[in-house]
Amino acid sequence: MCDDAKSTFEVPAYDAEAIETKWQKTWADTELYKTDEDPAKPKKFVMEMFPYPSGDLHMGHARNYTIGDAMARQARMRGFDVLHPMGFDAFGLPAENAAIKHNTQAGKWTHQNIAQAVKTMKRMGFSYDYDRMFNTCDPEYYKWGQWMFLKMWEKGLAYRSTSPVNWCPSCNTVLANEQVVDGKCWRCGSVPEKRELSQWYLKITDYAQELLDDLDQLDGWPENVKAQQRNWIGRSEGAEIDFALAAED
Repeated sequence: MCDDAKSTFEVPAYDAEAIETKWQKTWADTELYKTDEDPAKPKKFVMEMFPYPSGDLHMGHARNYTIGDAMARQARMRGFDVLHPMGFDAFGLPAENAAIKHNTQAGKWTHQNIAQAVKTMKRMGFSYDYDRMFNTCDPEYYKWGQWMFLKMWEKGLAYRSTSPVNWCPSCNTVLANEQVVDGKCWRCGSVPEKRELSQWYLKITDYAQELLDDLDQLDGWPENVKAQQRNWIGRSEGAEIDFALAAED
């Protein structure tokens, strides 16, 4: 009798298209993931690294954003007032190179990809507050970066200097030391060359000790991450040495 019951049992098919789109529409209609802003609730801020909108999202994005989404959902279930925003790192080389590759205007290509990426995020059911979304190529955003630069200039913290850089002749851009892997550009595989380049610098050295001291206040940060920050700050002390010179004869 048990064998007969097992033989007639069928696992119901999971209709992803019907089930997921139904509930995603319900979430959107009820504004389920809109930031609550309830003063009585504890706060939780969850934000993943913004994607470059040089194309649609790929599986690497899906992996990264699924982790963040799980954290945001768990926090809501624990009673937190969660702010879970999203944006796009849309200003700079990746967007420009993609536009050149596709022979189109950078702004048009970028906003087209942003619209597609948002559609993909919603289809994957990520619990973002889409009212909190912004793009770094929007004037309303980057005007503040310009404002901060002017303030640093006024304080004498911004200056122009010439120094050697890693130049990729294929990407036509500067590479950080970390972007040169086994002597080649991490993006295209070309061999970079050393060039003298005039560029803007910010005097973070004026705040090196303060930055180092404040790393000790970052409770919960892995020690290896704090060590990377210390190495990046790169504070060092030189030495003054007096050498006795022998007579010429």
